[in-house]
Amino acid sequence: MLKNKNFRYLWLGRLISNAGDSMYYIVLSWYILTLTNNSFWVGVVNFAIFIPNIFSFLFGHWIDTHSKKRSLLLCEFGQLFAILIMVISILLDFQSPLLLCVLAFLASLFGMNTYTIQDAMTPFIIKKEQLASAQSYMSVAYNGTEYLFNALTGFLINIFSTITLLVANIFTFLFAIFSFSKIKEPTDANNKEPEPFLKNVFKGFIELFQNKTILFIAIGGGMANFMFGGLNVYQVLIAKEQGSAIVLGLLTSTMAIGTLIGSTLLATLLLKFMEIGKVLTLCTLMFGLTMLISSYFVNSSLIILIWGIASTFLGVTHVVQKPFFQVLIQKEHLGKVFSALYSLSVATLPIGALLFGYFSSHSLNSSIFLLIFGGTYLLISFIYFVNKHIFKFTISDKIKKGLLS
Repeated sequence: MLKNKNFRYLWLGRLISNAGDSMYYIVLSWYILTLTNNSFWVGVVNFAIFIPNIFSFLFGHWIDTHSKKRSLLLCEFGQLFAILIMVISILLDFQSPLLLCVLAFLASLFGMNTYTIQDAMTPFIIKKEQLASAQSYMSVAYNGTEYLFNALTGFLINIFSTITLLVANIFTFLFAIFSFSKIKEPTDANNKEPEPFLKNVFKGFIELFQNKTILFIAIGGGMANFMFGGLNVYQVLIAKEQGSAIVLGLLTSTMAIGTLIGSTLLATLLLKFMEIGKVLTLCTLMFGLTMLISSYFVNSSLIILIWGIASTFLGVTHVVQKPFFQVLIQKEHLGKVFSALYSLSVATLPIGALLFGYFSSHSLNSSIFLLIFGGTYLLISFIYFVNKHIFKFTISDKIKKGLLS
């Protein structure tokens, strides 16, 4: 895959940019917790980071009809600017949690569109039969680096200052800008549709609701992200209850390793013997079961190992979800559809963060949360299992025609 120069630069840029995203996310979560000593503010900053996804659908038509390369560069510059202002505010000793949340919102507003643009660009620069393989690489860039740099940042917080880590974050965005600038964009990657914005803004939702296969996957994604909003709060609390940010680093590092193993080795192995839909269902089930088990070990170091094992199954699900959309949706509309998808599914993450941030500061302990988390994933796997179009899905023209009919 990496012999394809365009894909290589796209993948490398995503890899580096996602490292930057992960760094400022963990730094802010821990910094705000120590600044305010209130877990509710951890929920608020997570809300600020993920709430822009609700508005993702507004940018779908613009992404489909404009240069995806230029759009990527614009988004990276926007994130860089927000983090730079964050650094300046801390240097000036203006340590307002509200200001930091506003700047996190601004950075996320630009950052959310990089995922949509890259997913929409991928089918234009590789062959259809390479989509699953490409998604395996992109999953490492999306998710592997996220957990890996979450983990590294968890350790580095104990060594370096917040400002030092945020400055390092700025350099990651500069490297990503350089990589994206090397992409030679195919001329057919920009669909110059004559329809006006207002006529196209909801087209992504129409595509989603007309195809039950991708609609149910979007619903499953929404449920999962709602719970991950809570997990983002509770992983910080579990680390604090066990003693230090090092525990947070260990939790996220094992998840990083697990996700990388799952999105590469385990995904490749399972896809050799099973249809892609069955792989999605099985790994969703196994992730839920493993997280259920972890609820009994919130005060033990064993939870670190259990989360690592669980993340291998999570890594597989990250690989096998995107090809559903890239096969079933016309390439010219992928920007609108992915934007609508993120609005529906990822937008539940900030709601979960805010809600569980509130409950965490009152009566809901970590064990009960993990029971709810695991149970939700069991329900999602059941939804996939009873939907035959998802369970029996495979990347082939025959199945594709059957699903679209």
